[in-house]
Amino acid sequence: MKRISIMCCLLLCIFVPTSSAESEPPISWEIDLQNGYISTKPVFVGDQLIVRTSGFWTGDDRPHVYSFDYQTGQENWRFVNSNSTNHDMSPLLYVEAGAGECGTWPEMVIVGWTDGRVTALDIADGDLIWTSQTEVVTWGITGAMALDGDHVVVPTRQGLSTFCLGDGNLDLRVDLPQLGWRNGVTVTDEAYLIGNEEGVLNIVNRSGEVENLTIGDGMIRHAPIQTPAGIITHLQTSSESGIYLGTELLSSGGPSPAIPLQLNDKVFFATSESVSLWICNITCEFHGQTDFHTNGEITAQVMGNNTQIWFPRNTAEGGWGFGLPGTEFSIYSTNHDTYTTAGVGFGPDGYVAFGNDAGVLMVTSNLQNESGTGDNTDQTNVTDSINTTNQSSEYTNQIELGDGRCEATQASEDFSLKSTIFKILISILVAAMFLLFLRGYRELVAKLSVLLLLMIALLLFPSISQMWSSEVSDLRTTSEDWDEDWPKEWQDTQIVVFELPDGEVVIGGCSGHETVQQLTESAAEELGIEIERETFSIGEMIVSFNGHELNGWEFTVDGQRSTVGISAAVIDEDSVVRWSAA
Repeated sequence: MKRISIMCCLLLCIFVPTSSAESEPPISWEIDLQNGYISTKPVFVGDQLIVRTSGFWTGDDRPHVYSFDYQTGQENWRFVNSNSTNHDMSPLLYVEAGAGECGTWPEMVIVGWTDGRVTALDIADGDLIWTSQTEVVTWGITGAMALDGDHVVVPTRQGLSTFCLGDGNLDLRVDLPQLGWRNGVTVTDEAYLIGNEEGVLNIVNRSGEVENLTIGDGMIRHAPIQTPAGIITHLQTSSESGIYLGTELLSSGGPSPAIPLQLNDKVFFATSESVSLWICNITCEFHGQTDFHTNGEITAQVMGNNTQIWFPRNTAEGGWGFGLPGTEFSIYSTNHDTYTTAGVGFGPDGYVAFGNDAGVLMVTSNLQNESGTGDNTDQTNVTDSINTTNQSSEYTNQIELGDGRCEATQASEDFSLKSTIFKILISILVAAMFLLFLRGYRELVAKLSVLLLLMIALLLFPSISQMWSSEVSDLRTTSEDWDEDWPKEWQDTQIVVFELPDGEVVIGGCSGHETVQQLTESAAEELGIEIERETFSIGEMIVSFNGHELNGWEFTVDGQRSTVGISAAVIDEDSVVRWSAA
């Protein structure tokens, strides 16, 4: 009788709902784009969500621009630039349909690429409307573009260009002596403002005449900000940063500045150490600071008279902090938290889009319920304070969309159908076991009970099978990048391969190094290879070996591309690090 009671309890358990996803369609979706970082914020346009990738693609793949239906996650179109190099960090620029002296144009999105190309894509289907070429010096376009009437203003690696929105024809070209990186451009009533890697602010009028203003010994890696008090910039130096109003140093801070955000007279700055708020009218005054590690795009969520400021957390913990500098931040977390530099995209109907450095795009419409940002109680205008509930919200009801062509509601229906079939089979098995028990086949019933428990486990915990499949897949794809021609003594030691233009150089037998940076520097010193480095907002990068810049350099660890930089990429005692041209 005890066995019969247990079977009846198990039968009742399988009909208890295990997840609200079975009765309610999910309201969120996600997709792993699998061909690069998401370094700039996703953009909502009408019923579309547009996002670009950059960086750690594999094989013959290259960065893409994608369009998805923001409610279902269904892919509308995609555009790939097969000639792009690395680090496509120029934010997408949405342009409404319009007309000007140089022509007419449809609704489109303009994309700047590291191969120097500027492409205008039709919003409706992603078709190429026009393309124009700018110069490439290791990299092409990495900074934010801007609109000026019927022209797009493009900050290039060593200058500035303007193109007609109607046909992409070049209207103005200004060559500058210094190089830029993430050197966004600002359009004012009188001129264009653009900084460079030598701390020089260039003021370019519309006829192409240039005035130079040396801010300091450092790098301007954002679009300069025009305020009533003057032009304010965040200068990056080798070990810290400084906020300047004109040439006057207002404040010194941590390293690797983020892309500042201006909201009317308020300017938000951030570094690897903290975020701060300055209010600029006649002068710029400090209004608060909070310790937080962020190096990417700062974004604002405007909700009527209420505004939330969001900061991507560029650490292994990942996630996004939101709040007002000077107060304690709340943290919004997801199931895919990792290093993050892309700002948050805010769309209609409460939809919000997140993208991280692992190339995972996540969209939710229940952010207001999860983070409390939609509750106007205790919230005021950003001038005064921002409600911070100090809660860490988990990203729930997510669906793996694979190629992005499945709809969230259909996925829920498929799961529900499979669950129903499972319950019917279990019910039949329990009934058969009950009859066999009454007829005295107790040994057979004991054997069937093992099958019953397994079926119930699979029903109640479907993620077990998914986790097992994922782990098996990871084991299959792991590659140690070992070459049989290498000395056997190198096995179980650390190895570095430099694929230089004049031949491959390999060194093995290394040990004790914990990161790619440590091993690379040690190997290069022993081999006499000269390394040139540059520090960017995403961290330190190697730009040349023995003077060879090519189109940039990238590395793999045991045959796999890393999703983090050289200082954060952890290696084992038997890892193979391979450097090759991008």
